[in-house]
Formats: sequence, C-alpha cells, structure tokens
Amino acid sequence: MALQITESCGIFCVHGTLNLNNATILSRHIGRYLGSDRRIIINLERLSEIDANGALALKRLYDFAVTRNRTLTILGSANERVFSLLNKTNTTYILGTNQA
Repeated sequence: MALQITESCGIFCVHGTLNLNNATILSRHIGRYLGSDRRIIINLERLSEIDANGALALKRLYDFAVTRNRTLTILGSANERVFSLLNKTNTTYILGTNQA
C-alpha cells in the first residue's frame, strides 16, 4: 500500500508503507508544519510496514523539532511492526509520551 497522510486537528495519521521510496514525502509534509508553533502529532498506528529509512526520517523530524523547540509527539508503540523496527534501530525514544 502506498503512503497516505491524513490530517485532522493537528494529528497526522500515516497509513500504508513508510520506506526508502517515500520517507522524504513524509519528511517534507510534516516539516512544513514544524515551522509553525502548532503542536504536531504523528500517529503511526495504521502503518502496515516501515523500514530503516522510514525510521531515520522519523528520527530526523524528531531531532528537527527538538532543535527548533517545537512540540512533536510520535505515536506508534501499539503497532508491533513500528515498535519492532524502531527497537532494532535504537529510535524507540521518539515514541509515546516523549515530546520534542
């Protein structure tokens, strides 16, 4: 399934596959909103697949938010595929209640 990003009230739900082919799409899309003072939530619960490139893109978004003092919350610990891959890439710290 292709990557889909839907937004409602500052919550961005990511559906489908997040990988090398589309990680930059997510980064650019969310990056536009991180320039504002809005609180951003990325929900990965409906992601069906993720690879290391997708995890790296999420880590970069998180790091960008931290350096810009923006609020970013990434949800996805209940999605076993997401949690497992982030665990393998040592990036689980970006999940849950951690906020940038």
